[in-house]
Amino acid sequence: MSLLVVGGTGVLSTAVVREALASGLNVSVINRGHRKHLIPEGVELIQADVNDTDYLKSVLAGRHFDAVIDFICYNQEQIAHSLDLFQAVADQYVFISSACVYDTSIPGKKGEDAPKGFKEWTYSTDKWASEQYLMQKAAECGIKYTIVRPCITYDDTRIPYGIMPPYGYHWTVVARILNDKPVITWDGGSARWNMMRVEDFAVGVVELIGNPAAYGEAFNICGDEPVSWSDVLDVLGRILDKEVKRVDIPAERFMEYCPDRKGEIAGRAANAIIDNTKIKSLVPEFGQRISLEEGIRKTLDAYRTQNYQKGIDWRFDAQWDYIASRGAFRNRFIDYLRTATIKDRLSYLKSYGRCFQTSLKTKGQ
Repeated sequence: MSLLVVGGTGVLSTAVVREALASGLNVSVINRGHRKHLIPEGVELIQADVNDTDYLKSVLAGRHFDAVIDFICYNQEQIAHSLDLFQAVADQYVFISSACVYDTSIPGKKGEDAPKGFKEWTYSTDKWASEQYLMQKAAECGIKYTIVRPCITYDDTRIPYGIMPPYGYHWTVVARILNDKPVITWDGGSARWNMMRVEDFAVGVVELIGNPAAYGEAFNICGDEPVSWSDVLDVLGRILDKEVKRVDIPAERFMEYCPDRKGEIAGRAANAIIDNTKIKSLVPEFGQRISLEEGIRKTLDAYRTQNYQKGIDWRFDAQWDYIASRGAFRNRFIDYLRTATIKDRLSYLKSYGRCFQTSLKTKGQ
């Protein structure tokens, strides 16, 4: 069985490529090639930008795959482009959506048919619009599609906490804990989300490939147990053998400090308790084998053995220092890894200053 993956080196796609290869599938990836080291031996690399339509159509002309999985569609325009490129070269089109499509303003556990579209978060409404477009085109053109909705997933680059720096920079929060700086929580860190390591997630996805029972269906592929953001900090504290100092603020106040992440904070402030019964009924092999504590240990070990990956996100660190300083803590620049440059210090100071300016504007409104 042959699989075409669009992406292949991201948090989710890297795990799926490895699982597909281990399951005996012939795997090809369309990737720009910037991180070739993450593509396993035995995987065909089609090095291209997915937006180079003419080149890709020429490369794929005459080829056929049992399934294509596109990991880099986030809105309706992108999925329209993706379908134009790939629906003719594969029997099954797998769209990676998100459990964030559910309207979490409505209480209750979310099965696949729960109400969609959390209007305060563009990511949610865009993913839901993409699903709707796919279903519409499938009805018109007879596309055999499958929709996958992951919840909170994490890997060697990511710690599953609600508001974090970009992937690869999550040691920033660990460094704060180790140096007795506070972590920001919102609304008591009480919101609960299903969490899962990507290795477990990948099993569910790969078993849907070429499965007729998955055609025209959507599946929540997520962990078994909803975990609160506060629980994640408790796990980090145990692993690091450090008390995690916390500054808690209302979610609405957090949004004022971080207006560029307003929708995300609103989304992460609500419960997203997801039902994974459907995928389990179709794929008996699927399940949460890696516990949260074991999974986060794997993440921290990966950071330590890979030179803390990309290092410290100084803008994020300064932002959290500023927010925490509104409470009972006084914070300062700390060169956590003893590698900070003058540019890093300036980045920290500029970010701190922007937070101050944002705070003044908010007070003046």
